[in-house]
Amino acid sequence: MNRLCKHVGLLLLAACLIGNLYADDSVFIGDGDISALKLYDSQGNRLDATSENASKIGEGWIIQNPDTPILIITPRGTINVYEGSLLVTGNLTSKQSDIYLVSGKATFNTYDMDSGILTVSTPVSRHRLEGDGEMLVITSENEESVTAFTGTVSSYNSLTGFTRTIRPFDKLFMQEQSARPQQIEIGYYLTYATYPDMMLARQIVQELSKPIIAPTPLAAKAKSSPLVIEQPQVEMPVVAPLAEPVSSLTVALQKPFIPEQVQVISVDVQKIPVPEKVRTITSSILKAPSSRIVVTVRPMVPEIPSTVQASIAVQVPSIPSQLTVVSEKDQVVIVQQTSETQTLEVAIPLDVQPELTIASVSQVEQIQNTTIPIEEKQSEELEEAIIGVQASDEQYLQLTYDVKQENVEQEKQEEPVIETPVTTTAPASITSSSLISSSDANRLQGSFGVTADYRFQFDGTNSNTLSHRLTIKPFYTKGPFSISLQSYVQTEDFTALTSNATPFPVSTLGRIGYMFSYFDQLRIGYSTSGFYLALDHNRSIVSDMTSFTAPQFGESSKLVLQSQIKTGPFTLITAFDDLYFTNLLANRAQFGSSILQYTSNGYPLSIAVGALAKVENNPSWTVNLYPLLSFRFPVINTRTTQFSAIMQAHGYLPVYPAIDTDQFIDTSLATFFPNYSLGVGFAVKRNQFTAKILASVNDGKNHTMLVNDFAYTAMDTSYSSAFEILTDIRYTGAKFETKAVWNVPFTGSFAIAKLSTGHNADYSQLSLGFKIDKLTFGLGLANLGLLETLQDVFSGSLALTDLFGGTYATSYLYAGYDFGTFSLSARAAYPASPAAYTIPVVSLSARIKLSKAF
Repeated sequence: MNRLCKHVGLLLLAACLIGNLYADDSVFIGDGDISALKLYDSQGNRLDATSENASKIGEGWIIQNPDTPILIITPRGTINVYEGSLLVTGNLTSKQSDIYLVSGKATFNTYDMDSGILTVSTPVSRHRLEGDGEMLVITSENEESVTAFTGTVSSYNSLTGFTRTIRPFDKLFMQEQSARPQQIEIGYYLTYATYPDMMLARQIVQELSKPIIAPTPLAAKAKSSPLVIEQPQVEMPVVAPLAEPVSSLTVALQKPFIPEQVQVISVDVQKIPVPEKVRTITSSILKAPSSRIVVTVRPMVPEIPSTVQASIAVQVPSIPSQLTVVSEKDQVVIVQQTSETQTLEVAIPLDVQPELTIASVSQVEQIQNTTIPIEEKQSEELEEAIIGVQASDEQYLQLTYDVKQENVEQEKQEEPVIETPVTTTAPASITSSSLISSSDANRLQGSFGVTADYRFQFDGTNSNTLSHRLTIKPFYTKGPFSISLQSYVQTEDFTALTSNATPFPVSTLGRIGYMFSYFDQLRIGYSTSGFYLALDHNRSIVSDMTSFTAPQFGESSKLVLQSQIKTGPFTLITAFDDLYFTNLLANRAQFGSSILQYTSNGYPLSIAVGALAKVENNPSWTVNLYPLLSFRFPVINTRTTQFSAIMQAHGYLPVYPAIDTDQFIDTSLATFFPNYSLGVGFAVKRNQFTAKILASVNDGKNHTMLVNDFAYTAMDTSYSSAFEILTDIRYTGAKFETKAVWNVPFTGSFAIAKLSTGHNADYSQLSLGFKIDKLTFGLGLANLGLLETLQDVFSGSLALTDLFGGTYATSYLYAGYDFGTFSLSARAAYPASPAAYTIPVVSLSARIKLSKAF
C-alpha cells in the first residue's frame, strides 16, 4: 500500500512539473476597445492596434489608452488601466515583475506570487507589492497616491526619501512630506478594485475598526521567607573488594563457511527449430479490369450512293504463323488488345464501305497491338492521347476512300460486288512491337534548349516608370525530370543595368530566396506518379477537401513548392506559396499547407487531416496553424458525374514563439473552442464542370478563403463573422475556362461582416480564359466588398477605375499569339495593394524558344 502511494505521489508531482513547464507566459489585452489604443514596440515603432498585436505584448512596449479602459492579462495577475493613462511594460512573466506607469491610474492585482514582488514605478515614487494582493496607483498633475486593498505594500518617495508600509484599506498621498496613510471607505474599494469582494471588505474594515485596549496593570506584591542554612553532611568513603580472579578462559574461533566443491554440472541443451527452406513460391496475379472505354470514330464523308464497293488487297509475307483478316459489308471492325495494362478500345463502324488498302500483314499486327495506357488522366488528356495515336497510326495504316460517282451497272460490270465475307489466310508472326500514343512518346523522348524573353513595362503604380528586361531561361526535360533556370538583366534608361545576380544577401532567409531566384521551374515525376515534386509559378496540385485558399488569380510571380506522395489509399499534398520569400522579406505573411487524405477502396469515402500555416515576421517571428478535419461522402459516383456531401472543421493554434493551446481548446468555455469554423455543403463534378456550395458557422479568427491576393498585402483582412456562405463554380475545357467564387460572411444580426476599416469583408473573384487556335485571351476581377463598391460607383462617390483597381480591387487583362518558335503577348493589370491607382501596369512581351529533341 505504501509503495502504491509513493507511485501515485510521484505521478502527481510529475504532472505538476509538466503543467508548470507548459504554463502560458503570454501577456495580452483581455478586455477593452483595442482599436482605440496606441501601441509602440520596444524600439519605438508604431504598431497597428489589432487584436493580433494586442495578443503578444512584449517587454518594453508603450501602451496609451486615451479614451477607453483596458484590462491586461499577465501570468502573474491583471492590470486594469483606466482611460487617459500611459505605461511602459517591463518583465510581467516572472515573480519579480515590474512596470512603469508614466501617467494616469491603474489597479494591479497579483496572484500566484508567493515570495514574489511586483514593482510599480512612477516619475516620483516606487511601490512594491509583496505576494498576492491588490493596489491602486495614481500619478497625475493633481494627485500622486497609492492605495492598498489587500496584501502588503511598501512605498518609496524619491522626493523625500521616506519609505512607508501601507496596510490594507489605507491610502497614502505622496505629495505631503509628513503624510500618514489614511483609511478608505468600502465604496472606494468597490469602485477601483478589479474583482471587488464585499465580504472581504467588511471583514477587513471590522478588523481595522476594533479598538486597541491596553491591558490593566496588576498590583505589585512581594513575598518573603526566612533564610535557613543547613549543615552539609560529610559522605564517608566506601571500599569495595576487587572481583574474583578468572579461573578459566575459553576462546571461540569462527571460520567462514566454504561450500563444498561442485561435483556435477548439468547443462540442458535444446535444439533451436530452424524453418525449412522455401521450396515453392506461389504468385497470384490479379485479373485486369474488364471495364474499358469505347470510343467511336465516325469519319466525315460526302454524300454517296447507298451501294458502295469494297476492295481488299493483302500482301502476305512468308513468315510461319497464322493470321486471319475478315472484311464484310456493314461490319464493325474492332481493334483492341488485352494486356497487363488497361487499354482503350477503338470501334470504327464502316457505315460507308471504303476502299481499304493494307500494305502488309505486319501493319495489321501493329494496329492490333496499338494501346493507349489509361492512367489517372482528365478527359481532355484522353482526347489528346486519342488524337495523338490517330496521327501516329498514319505512318502504319493507310485508309483510302475511293468513292466512284459512276453508274451502278458499270461498277458491277467492271468489278463484282462482294456479297459474302472474303477470308484470306496466310502465315504471319504475332510478335511485333506495339505502338505508343503521342503522350507516351513525349514522356520517352527528351528535349533541351533555351528561351529568351523580352519585356517592356510601363508601371503606372510606380510614378509611371519604364523598364526593359531580358530574361534567359535554359531548360532540359527527359521523362520524369524537367528543369528550367533563369537569369535576367533590367534597365530603365539604358544608363545602368540591374540583374538577379546581386550581391549575396546577409540574412539567412535572403540567402535561401536568392538561391531559388535562379529557378524558373523544376519537376520530378508526374502528377499521376507515386511521388511528384514541382517548383512552378502555377499551383497545379490543390486538394478539394479544403476551402482555405482562393483559386489562383491570373499570372503569379511566386515560385510555388508543391509535392504529392501516393501510397495505396493515402495521399499527402504539401505546398508552400513562395520560395522567393518576397513577402516574408517585406515583413508580410506567407502561407503553407499539408493535407493527408485517405480514400477507402469500396465506397469512396474520403477523410482529410492537415493544417494551414501562416508565417509572419512583423515585428517578430510568429507561426499560427489552422488545423483541419474534412469528410467527403459520395452520393453519385460515376465516370462522368460525381455528387458528394462535404463536411469540414478547422480551428486556430499559435505554435511559435509559444504554443497557446487555450486558443485551440479552452475547457473553461461552454463550446471548448474559442476559434472554430464548422461547415457543411455539397460538391458537384460533371466532366469539366465543378461546383461547390459550403455554409459554415464561425467564431474567433476562423473563416473560409483565408488565403487570397489581398492577404499578401499590408492590408488587415481579418474580420469577425457568425456564419458564411461560399459559392465556387469552375469550368475548364480545351478552349474555354472560367472561375467564379463568392464568399459572403455575416454577423449575428445577418449583416455583412466588415473589416477593421469598416469596409464589407465579402470576397469575390471572376476570371475568364479563351483559346482559339493560337490566340489566347483572358481577363479577371477580384474584390473585397463588391456590392458596396458597386453602390459607391453608381452613387458617384467612387470612380469607375476603383472597381478594377483600388484599395479593395485587383484585375488583369491579357492577350497573346503563338507563332510556334516565336510568341507575343500584352498584359494590363491593377495589382492588389492598399493604395489606389488610376493607371495600371502595362507590359508587352516577346518570346523566342529554341529547342532540340532527342
